[in-house]
Amino acid sequence: MPLELANFPVNDVVFGPKTYWEGGVLHVSRDELRALVSEDPYVDDVEIQVARPGESARIANIRDILEPKAKVGGTGVAYPGISGRPVDTVGSGRTHRLAGFTVMACARMPEVRVDGSRFWGRTVRHQFIDMSGPGAITPYASLFNLCLELETKRQLDPDTWNRAIQSAILRVCDKLAEATLRIEPPELEVIDLSPRRGLPGFVFIPCLASPEHRFGITSSLGTAVYGVTRLTPPWLLQPTEMLDGAVCGTYGANFTWPLTNTLPLHMARQHGREFNFVGCVVVRTNWESQSDKQLMANRAVQLAQTVGAGGAIVTTNVRGQRFVETILTLQACERAGIKVVLLTQEEDDENGTASPLLIPAAEAVAVVSTGTGGVHNSFPAVKKVIGALGDDVWHGEQPPLHGRYGVSHAEDIYGFTRLSCVDY
Repeated sequence: MPLELANFPVNDVVFGPKTYWEGGVLHVSRDELRALVSEDPYVDDVEIQVARPGESARIANIRDILEPKAKVGGTGVAYPGISGRPVDTVGSGRTHRLAGFTVMACARMPEVRVDGSRFWGRTVRHQFIDMSGPGAITPYASLFNLCLELETKRQLDPDTWNRAIQSAILRVCDKLAEATLRIEPPELEVIDLSPRRGLPGFVFIPCLASPEHRFGITSSLGTAVYGVTRLTPPWLLQPTEMLDGAVCGTYGANFTWPLTNTLPLHMARQHGREFNFVGCVVVRTNWESQSDKQLMANRAVQLAQTVGAGGAIVTTNVRGQRFVETILTLQACERAGIKVVLLTQEEDDENGTASPLLIPAAEAVAVVSTGTGGVHNSFPAVKKVIGALGDDVWHGEQPPLHGRYGVSHAEDIYGFTRLSCVDY
């Protein structure tokens, strides 16, 4: 069934006594939002600020980024499954969205040793967003971003901490999206993915890391499918389910917003022109054995073939061994006759001694580079910092970033920064 996206553009944000949307301006009551966030006993304090496009501002310690959405027709709720939300199937009916706007959770994970060798919770110096200047290379620099600076009890374990953060940001998103419920949308976009004759079928195959190997089968510390983060066989989803947030949550520095606002939305809008967008096949990575990895790749291909795919866009959200599973999926698709475009970051070339791909493969014949995650220039000092959480270093100039493994500032999974390129 079609999904209607009712778009309510946000061209400015104003703080006041009530929360409502009018004429492109989102009026926000800090008191109402603080009361919602404070319902969670694990949240000790919250500050609410706005980062505007072109402002001399920097946002740090970001945990997740969501676009507020509300289901007003069809089943389920936006962002189903996480934080105890219903798991009813989404992707049909009508969804109201605050376009050009995000809610960002800024928080620092408790410093808890989780695997005998690593600490989580240290300040990550390369994870920030600049809203102006040469460092404004992410898509968030062009959006209005409502930032929640969240302080939690330091003795929390990482999973409890993350659930508190997720719950807070979702309650705020729900409240803000509710401001559109009794208003006619300025723009109504119908996503109708009925197949058009004579066009090839394409699927989107995101390879998403599971946190199960580190945090267990019920962990919230990862990108979830209807709330499930554990290792599972591939999921076949309707693209409209993705647009309603059926896949959401943060793994490392990979946020929710790109999953609902980049490739799936772009492909849905292109449906019926050059191809039919026939589905999304979500592949889990972090399997322990080579046979498991190969099996998951084979099952992903079978799902793609079942819906009639002749082509696929394949992405990966973490490198290392996760890229092994991504390449296996690409190879299985190509060998089955499904033509693949691999959208990926490059490895740092280490002064010309390293391959741009961690695993070169003869089957990878169409590859779009999204850069290395590195930025050659420094980031100028800013007048305003959001999410510093007591750390004063963020106001000053930030050094250039070398695009080695793990750099997340310009990490671009889906080709949405100003660093992506295509070689012909």
